[in-house]
Amino acid sequence: MADGQDFVEIAGHGRLPCLSFGSEGMQERLAALVIAGRKRATVWDGREENPTVPGMRWAVMAGGRAVAVIETVAVGRRRFDGIDEAFAALEGEGDGSLAFWRAAHEDYFRNAGFFAPDMWLWWEEFRLIAVTDAALAAAAADHVAAEDAEAADYLARRA
Repeated sequence: MADGQDFVEIAGHGRLPCLSFGSEGMQERLAALVIAGRKRATVWDGREENPTVPGMRWAVMAGGRAVAVIETVAVGRRRFDGIDEAFAALEGEGDGSLAFWRAAHEDYFRNAGFFAPDMWLWWEEFRLIAVTDAALAAAAADHVAAEDAEAADYLARRA
């Protein structure tokens, strides 16, 4: 999760802090999952500061543009190995399974330079407030289909 240092003005929503999900190459895909209603949660490194509280609204960014507005519903801390199947499904990535969640997030944190099974994570549940990018909204179903297709391949390569 971005730390909210950048802000963007969104008509009808005012000036909002910006956030993006995942690494730069995944931002559009993950934002499309949010727009499709599939991604309703996220995690980030527990060593970082927590920039959000329930009720706080954020501009979801992808490709340098605001694509959606979300609102934090709940936030807390949990260890990596304490993430369960229900949260993995709420996060909505890959096939929604805990196996996919663990594999993808272990890879993400290893690539970021830090991973331990007992590492602390911040977790957040959020809800979609508005879609601000019609083009990404129109492509969201294609992103969901691609995410589904790639998940099985990803897990098979890791096996």
